Amino acid sequence: MMEPWRRLPALSLKQLQYFVTLAQLRHFTDTASRLAISQPALSSALRQIEIVLGGKLVNRTASSVSLTELGVAILPHAQRVLSVAQRAFEDMQQIVDAGGDGTLRIGLVPSVSSLLFPSVPEKLAQAFPRVKLEFHDHTNDSLVAEIRDGGIDFGIGALDSAVPAELQTFPLREDAFIALIHCDDPLADSAHLPWKQLVSRDIAVFSRGNVPRLVSALVESQRLTLRLRYQVDYIETLYGLVRSRLAVAILPQLYTTHLCDPQLKVVQLQQPALARTVALMRSPQPLAPQPEACFQLLLSILRGQ
Repeated sequence: MMEPWRRLPALSLKQLQYFVTLAQLRHFTDTASRLAISQPALSSALRQIEIVLGGKLVNRTASSVSLTELGVAILPHAQRVLSVAQRAFEDMQQIVDAGGDGTLRIGLVPSVSSLLFPSVPEKLAQAFPRVKLEFHDHTNDSLVAEIRDGGIDFGIGALDSAVPAELQTFPLREDAFIALIHCDDPLADSAHLPWKQLVSRDIAVFSRGNVPRLVSALVESQRLTLRLRYQVDYIETLYGLVRSRLAVAILPQLYTTHLCDPQLKVVQLQQPALARTVALMRSPQPLAPQPEACFQLLLSILRGQ
């Protein structure tokens, strides 16, 4: 039986790099100069890619370069191959240079940091002392893209319709949505708050990620008329709006795990209840033995909490 790698097309990483660089600069002379090669060598590499893929990638005139429809479609895949290859070479070089076992890149949305810190990094370091741990903050959409493109090894985020089916997901817990209210607000006396009681209030939510999508979907399904007046990027801005009595904030409860502010009151939202599923996510591509062992330990720790 033929080994799988023998069936790979006859393309090199350098040829893909030439195409990606040309797509970025849109100029043959500038691209050849950036890559320190001759223009004939660049043209030859591009022809080889087009022959292997079976289609024209670039339209070239005397004054400009543009991508064909096929070139536009191929570009993100070429970028992903180069990104994964670069990460792999960096890890291999680290093993050679430092005798280590490489770097483990873990992505997370900020709200789940309470699940990881402070104990999880210590447990991973004890089990794998030669692994360098990196933690990368992302919005949920950015996290999914980084996992898919190989920028991180795996991540912790929230499941929704924007998470592609090809990613492997491992649910950890349900994270209920709450209302964050000023302590002097009449609604702060409630243990549970129906969504309908927020209809006349100014609401603050995050502007990005799956939180506004989930809130908007519930509002639409329940035919509510909420005034989503403030859409912000940072948690402190959200807190500030509530402290100033300008808004009621709607957000997942994990964001408030370490909230210690007597001015702010957390109230459970009901009728209906809304929650997001927090999950560990990874690419379907197999991990090397060491990252795989780290992943399994992390999954065990997080599910045991």
